Amino acid sequence: MSYPFPWKFEGYRYSDLYLMRQIDEAQVQREIVTLLEAFDIDAVPIDAGGRRARGRMMAAAKSAGIELGSIAHAKTGHAIPAGFSDLIATLAPSGRGIFIEVKAPAWIGTDKKIIRRAGAPSQEQLDFLLSKHDRGALVLVAWSSLDVEEYLGKEALALNRKAVRR
Repeated sequence: MSYPFPWKFEGYRYSDLYLMRQIDEAQVQREIVTLLEAFDIDAVPIDAGGRRARGRMMAAAKSAGIELGSIAHAKTGHAIPAGFSDLIATLAPSGRGIFIEVKAPAWIGTDKKIIRRAGAPSQEQLDFLLSKHDRGALVLVAWSSLDVEEYLGKEALALNRKAVRR
């Protein structure tokens, strides 16, 4: 299936140097947030799966001598829908929502052989993005801040900065 937004990793779009950096999803997200902040876009990281909270809970339990391994992947019953994006924002002056699913790019070695494949969106994530796209939001899966900059466009980024700095 195809989608009306960027959703598939295309390795040729990235420099070998970028892929050799072997950056993880958290680093990609930090770089995207930094880019959006540079243009005064109100990016908000969302921990939809509750990974950080579960991680802190698991660490605290382990240090207290409690073994929680059998429930490590239990869902918390939160109200965030399945597939919710990693980053949300609003683009001024239009007020259009932006939903970005962040993934780690492929990793390559100095011999240019793939060490690790690029992260891929789940079907739930693609369905969520499509539902937001159908409602008029800007949506994409991003493996770099450049993906976001190219998708939103320099004109829209500059217009956002101008609109919020009145």
